[in-house]
Amino acid sequence: MAADDTKETILDAAEALFAEQGSAATSLRQLTTRAGVNLAAVNYHFGGKEPLAKAVLARRIAPVNHERLRRLDALAPKQRTLRAIVRAFVEPPLRAGADGGRSGDTPGSRLCRVFGRVMVEQPPFLRTFLAQQFRPVARRFEAALAAALPGHDSATLWWRLHFVIGAMAHTLQNSATVAHLSEGRCDADDVDALIEHLVAFAIGGLRAPAPAVTRQST
Repeated sequence: MAADDTKETILDAAEALFAEQGSAATSLRQLTTRAGVNLAAVNYHFGGKEPLAKAVLARRIAPVNHERLRRLDALAPKQRTLRAIVRAFVEPPLRAGADGGRSGDTPGSRLCRVFGRVMVEQPPFLRTFLAQQFRPVARRFEAALAAALPGHDSATLWWRLHFVIGAMAHTLQNSATVAHLSEGRCDADDVDALIEHLVAFAIGGLRAPAPAVTRQST
């Protein structure tokens, strides 16, 4: 097996195991058995379980963030409407997580399962890792939103972006639930409609007046 193939095989096995039972509960023996490799191969390519866990997440996160920035950069200044900015941010992960509901096993859906497990476990590396993955992208979008929403200060924009991310993550993980609760009125397989609804919701939240909040001294 070529080195690149071995690396991908290890990542696939780790992703599946982490999604099934979490990274903390996954032993290296289980991982090597699932991947059909020896421990030396895991250490050679990744150097241990923590770097492997980061690689599993980064493999799914990086392409989504790359597509977000590509879409943002493709917008000419006059095209940088609030709607276009929001769409550039929320559409890539929703497209990655969709396959028409047929297989339920896309890169996006796998990321949701793994990410859900990791967020519950809260490993020590998580906060720094997430900052490395998302902060540069979030800063670019915060700057774009500041131009589209000049009435909001930076703190308000970061809060609003945080809430948009929460709505997006919930949608990725629970779209089938709303389809069931709505008795089919919300079609989880209609990704185009889902995106339109989420974009409209995000725009409304982003445009809402900032609350009059007084920071309390401690």
